[in-house]
Amino acid sequence: MSEAIEGIEWTPPPAKIRQAASILLVSEREEGRRIFWVRRGSRMRFGPGWYAFPGGKVEEGDAQVEVESAREGEAPFVVAAIREAFEEVGILLARGAERISAQARAEMRQRLRAGASFGELLAAHGLRLDARRLVSVGRWVTPPFSPIRFDTRFFLAVVDEEPDGEVDGDEVAGGGWVEPARALELWERGEALLHPPTHHALATLAGFPPEKAVGILRRPPYVDAEHVVHRIEFQRGIHVFPLRTPTLPPHTHTNCIVVGTGDLVAIDPGASDPAEQERIARALAEMVEEGRRFRAVLLTHHHGDHAGGARELARRMGVPLWASEVTSRRVGGADRILADGEVIELGGPMPMRLRCVLTEGHADGHLCFYEEGSRAVIAGDMVAEGSTIVLDPPEGKLGVYLDSLRRLMELPAGALYPAHGFPVPDGQELLQRYLAHREERLAQILGCLSPDRSLTLAEIVKVVYSDTLSVLRPVAERSALASLLELERRALVRRTDEGWTV
Repeated sequence: MSEAIEGIEWTPPPAKIRQAASILLVSEREEGRRIFWVRRGSRMRFGPGWYAFPGGKVEEGDAQVEVESAREGEAPFVVAAIREAFEEVGILLARGAERISAQARAEMRQRLRAGASFGELLAAHGLRLDARRLVSVGRWVTPPFSPIRFDTRFFLAVVDEEPDGEVDGDEVAGGGWVEPARALELWERGEALLHPPTHHALATLAGFPPEKAVGILRRPPYVDAEHVVHRIEFQRGIHVFPLRTPTLPPHTHTNCIVVGTGDLVAIDPGASDPAEQERIARALAEMVEEGRRFRAVLLTHHHGDHAGGARELARRMGVPLWASEVTSRRVGGADRILADGEVIELGGPMPMRLRCVLTEGHADGHLCFYEEGSRAVIAGDMVAEGSTIVLDPPEGKLGVYLDSLRRLMELPAGALYPAHGFPVPDGQELLQRYLAHREERLAQILGCLSPDRSLTLAEIVKVVYSDTLSVLRPVAERSALASLLELERRALVRRTDEGWTV
């Protein structure tokens, strides 16, 4: 997110892995195969706005529900998958469910959402769960870079008819039955971002009937013995390789983003650690062996967590380094200077065009890369998933940064690929929130000042950033200073020998 700030020596603890289950509901009709997918709600902590299958974490009560014919250790996951399918989309895979009226089913679902025991609700209606209704089709574990991690068992259930799934409107914002091939078209266009398990399931079911798909689903590509994927393609042609870097908390990794379906460029391989450099070089070499052509290393800006491993990767892979003029000077010279508005053409089965967009404010010479076909933005440090961006004066300039956010909105931006955290499907909404947040901070800082006395920077931070962890106060002070300098530029505050006043 920025270069090191004095006083920050805190590394967030590793995320606890939670047990979870997800279910692939598949129908076979004369018109073709379809699968039920959902779009996760915007208030969800993990994957807001992403497309997935019904599912969620295993609850404590799931282990108390009786399941017929379950294999050892499998029952709680089967219960969780069936419970989540019912809670999220109203599809109940229980023996005897066909006898339950629509009204009784709706009341049962409402009580489940309110916290009632799933096992007691099933018993009250004489319903039973049978593990033979579901087929186990794999296990995936969220990678270590994620602040929220799940160990998820996936199940497949073929339904005779297509029940009218009704999304709950909270955890799930939308969804319905979709042909796998159609879902993949939306993924290719960047209109539906998919986590690797979802993409693997859709790609498999687009080409194979369920009975033949099971074996393929259980043996996904690019997954290690710990069930963690090492190649992530959230939309076609945009791969994300999170590399551990010396960045600012709460993040621990910087995303090296590899763009292209034939010609490839790698953006921000910032890892200075030799082991991480080896990992990204090996991944790129693997892609080259598959027939792709690696053309260049690109930089969004000069900060060490973005550029630290760039020159070494370029040397190792025998490709040039490309950057803006300012970034080139700061990293000791690039092989090609990228100008605002310049377009990088990437050939391949799906050609791609990256337009360079000058977006300063966080760092001088900062570039975003706008993929014109899908409107995806490789955003560098303009945004971050789950947090705001640090502006560190004198280089960090809030007014310039706000103008850059507006420029991204005018493109218009689609999905945003930040350097830290997961991509954000609704880029316009996030940019608007960023703008509103910064203006709100300005108003808060202005509101705590008075003409009667001056406040020091530390006093302002204590009032305005009262909910910030003490270890992050040095970061808050830099951001507060950037806000004060912007208010000063707007002639709304002034500096005195004692601090700041209006």
